[in-house]
Amino acid sequence: MWAILAGPTLGFSASQAWADGWSGSLGLASNNLYRGRSLTLDRPAWLADLRYEIGNEWVFGLGASAERPEYEAPAAQIVLRIDRRWQLDENWAAKVGYARYEEPWNEWRSELRYDEVNAAIGYRGRWALSLAMSSNRSAVYAYTIPQRKGFAAWAELSLRQPIAGRLAVDAGFGYAYLARSGDANYRYGSVGLSYGIGDVDLAFARVWTDGAAPYYWWEGGDHGRPAHSRWLASAIWNF
Repeated sequence: MWAILAGPTLGFSASQAWADGWSGSLGLASNNLYRGRSLTLDRPAWLADLRYEIGNEWVFGLGASAERPEYEAPAAQIVLRIDRRWQLDENWAAKVGYARYEEPWNEWRSELRYDEVNAAIGYRGRWALSLAMSSNRSAVYAYTIPQRKGFAAWAELSLRQPIAGRLAVDAGFGYAYLARSGDANYRYGSVGLSYGIGDVDLAFARVWTDGAAPYYWWEGGDHGRPAHSRWLASAIWNF
């Protein structure tokens, strides 16, 4: 995701029908904001995602998004996902999943390669609570030799309030626990509007990341920076 926004962060809604087959998404955004951090140095980004669904239970996905580390050429981050879903009743849905993150075009950046397990529960596509954990995430921004690996976790709460038709207010809040993997813990959040036109989803949001968020060591360390906020606009075509 480019921002922490309600509903779509879960990848399902308790009120939607599921069916076998292929689906996907293509998108453009003003930034690749992932869990409050820009993966493209606050530059425009693209996204592509392909999914195969088996009934109401399994989703297999392969995604890619723009990624640009400091002082390096533009590249892409690849994500392989497997999700197991449950329709608990007509209102509630849940999932557990596994994701593998890769960055094959920057071989020395092992911090971009890690495994993650995640779980989420949602109510009628209106709110969702999710937790993701990794046992082998490396420090992304801290200067450590040899590079440090350790436990990391992210917790997110997202909310969606429909206004009229497919127009909705979206808000979310997240917390990243990265201390054991070598980076600083931080908070992030967003609030904005989303609107659907046919197969296209549009979103416009203000995304905030607190001053404890890690950044590259050559920028002056990972403490004492003011909170950072920026606007995010995105358009995603679903097929």
